[in-house]
Amino acid sequence: MGNKLTIMDFLRLKYPQAKATTLRRMVQDARVLLNGQPVRSLKQPVPDGITPQIQDGTVNTAADSPRLDDAVRTIYADSDVLVVVKPAGLLTATHAEEKRPTLLAGVNRVLSRDNQKLKTHLVHRLDRDASGLLVLARGVRALADLKRQFRTHSITREYELVVHGTPKPPAGRLEHRLLETESGMVRVCPNNPEIQNAAAGKPAILDYQLLQSNRAFSLIRCRLHTGRKHQIRVQFAAIGHPVVGDVFYGTPAARRGGESRLCLHAVHVQLKHPRTGKTLDFQSPLPESIKRWMQTTPDQKVKKL
Repeated sequence: MGNKLTIMDFLRLKYPQAKATTLRRMVQDARVLLNGQPVRSLKQPVPDGITPQIQDGTVNTAADSPRLDDAVRTIYADSDVLVVVKPAGLLTATHAEEKRPTLLAGVNRVLSRDNQKLKTHLVHRLDRDASGLLVLARGVRALADLKRQFRTHSITREYELVVHGTPKPPAGRLEHRLLETESGMVRVCPNNPEIQNAAAGKPAILDYQLLQSNRAFSLIRCRLHTGRKHQIRVQFAAIGHPVVGDVFYGTPAARRGGESRLCLHAVHVQLKHPRTGKTLDFQSPLPESIKRWMQTTPDQKVKKL
């Protein structure tokens, strides 16, 4: 059994800047509900598969409190699974000596304020400049099961992105072999047996569908069947339709900083709960900073945010 997530733990994640007295008052005012009933204590455990509901009202926060990044939203939490929406520009995690803020370090810092034993483990990553749904595990048992689901590709992962131009056909499958170079960049291996290293790299597969196009830019939804580093970005660049705002694989304008944030967002994740086997389904709408690109015409440019 892992460490049980308490009401206090859940509220700390949802309101990382709030004072303990503010969270205590929320419970006293019967604003925190489980299965429609007010909770009685901040120490009350959160049942697996249940998300507490918060009654309407504002929450005061203290600017000098320890904080998770302002833009990180917790949309689900129990004693095994934590699902958050990562903002663009925040590292998911990195090595222990890393000085820059990371999402994983921020989550564990918030949780450890009340329970030093509560630790969250990374299941998968999102690129620093991408945004969207990120799944984390609570405890080694949950971590092993969620890792297995990712490894066997039984987890559904869907992304929406804006690319340059209009891919043809409007729906299809992209299959490449990708190889990470010593510099950390990823490249497509040539599909030619006569070229050295043509068979190198690892297979990368995704399905895509065109949702909208204004000729200059297209909104794409894709489903990953593999989980390679920079996979979506490299594969769309390889077919001549790089992701808008991609400073590594995108257009010269993107590399000069002439385009806004990387237009790539994890919009949908579906998985099996590692303890109960229940299907968990999560959605995260496309940010306005990405939607704006579809409101332009070929002669217009989106104002950099």
